[in-house]
Amino acid sequence: MKLFCILVLLSAIASAGANTNVLFVVVDDLNTELGCYGNRVVKSPNIDRLAACGVRFDRAYCQYALCAPSRASFLSGRRPETTGIYAAKLAPRKAMPEATMLPQLFRENGYFCLGAGKVYHSTSHSDPKSWDVYQDGDGDDAQEKAALTARYGGEDRVPRWYVLDGDGSKTRDGLNARAVANQLAEQAKSGKPFFLAMGFHKPHLPWTAPKRFFDLYPPGIPLPKSPPMNKVPDIALQTELSKSDQPESRAGAVAAYFACISFTDDNLGLLLDTLDRHRLWDNTVVVLLGDNGFHLGDHGGLWAKHSNFENATRVPLIFTGAGIPRGKVVTQPVELLDVYPTLAELTGLKAPLGLEGKSLVPALNSAAPAPDAHAFSMIYHYDVATDTDVVGRSVRTASYRYTEWANARHDRELYLAENESFEYDNQIDDSAAQVKRTDGEKRLRELKMPKPGPVTRGRGLGMEKKRAASNR
Repeated sequence: MKLFCILVLLSAIASAGANTNVLFVVVDDLNTELGCYGNRVVKSPNIDRLAACGVRFDRAYCQYALCAPSRASFLSGRRPETTGIYAAKLAPRKAMPEATMLPQLFRENGYFCLGAGKVYHSTSHSDPKSWDVYQDGDGDDAQEKAALTARYGGEDRVPRWYVLDGDGSKTRDGLNARAVANQLAEQAKSGKPFFLAMGFHKPHLPWTAPKRFFDLYPPGIPLPKSPPMNKVPDIALQTELSKSDQPESRAGAVAAYFACISFTDDNLGLLLDTLDRHRLWDNTVVVLLGDNGFHLGDHGGLWAKHSNFENATRVPLIFTGAGIPRGKVVTQPVELLDVYPTLAELTGLKAPLGLEGKSLVPALNSAAPAPDAHAFSMIYHYDVATDTDVVGRSVRTASYRYTEWANARHDRELYLAENESFEYDNQIDDSAAQVKRTDGEKRLRELKMPKPGPVTRGRGLGMEKKRAASNR
């Protein structure tokens, strides 16, 4: 840790700018249950050392808490309302043929661009304009392949976990991390600026990791809180796995999720060690983020993502390297949408027209949080009463979260950050919170109406009506 931080400190003395390299790390379904975000149980030493030697954004939020829409948003720099991508059916390039995607910007400015793993949502979504080289696949670990087949080969969507006998080097993430590490070493010799993107598949379901990572979390680990709910509307209580059965054990499922975080963190260490070895910190910016968060049995048994709650929308976001201050925490709410213009400014590239985020460079360098900072998220949920998908739009400020649903009841939620039961105690009818409610309403009016597009519905939602209709 000490040598790593010294190397990063030296790199920060020299400002980022022209020909600054970028290592872009996106982690699938990673919430903020990490050591550097205050979790005393989870073992995430490599993510923690990134945070210790860079800038950690404590309140970063995705714009749509689902893999494909979130990635389409932060890789294009456009809100989901603009992209019209709310499901995995529509590839970003098809939805936005004229857009300059984030890696494409670097490639068009002379950078060598390589993507490995889940950067865009899938290989079918990946963009030829973005990469000189792109790789992903099923990996060579037979047990991991079997787990993937079990999950995606049928209707079973129960959160399940599998202990791998191997060391993890032949899994998808193990192979991709080693490929990116090798490219870091090669590019260090070439002298050509690079944009390397590593997309980790874990800790996405199914939870698969070598035994040594499961051993880090014995029975009896503390579970995330789930206090009683008050006035939380039913429309809010959905996720991607709604209608799926609960895991056989909440404690076992949480431990498995944590094990996959630690496995991911260990693979990340391969990349950081390569940066150390080749002294690439002098001219490299590293950004690490999660594409969306993840529920862990909270709110009466919610799992996965696809909600507007903090557990689904809040993600880790860390910048480290050339030109980045060391050991700083930014507490203001920010959006993943902001990553694109931030990297463009840090590397001295001209950002394309149409970006809807704001550069975080002022926040990286400021001693005080911006007083008016806020972050928007949206999601489509299924309204049982009308058999329709309705949009819920949410704004998070430093002091509250306010959400509106476009259902017949016009359900609304207001959660106060100072409340110990934050996001379990809906204060929408509290007269003392009138000012915050009015402020939230005003902020949501800033947003354009969502562009029409197909949506993902929680597993099983609405199927009863379809079955009844088909049996008539």
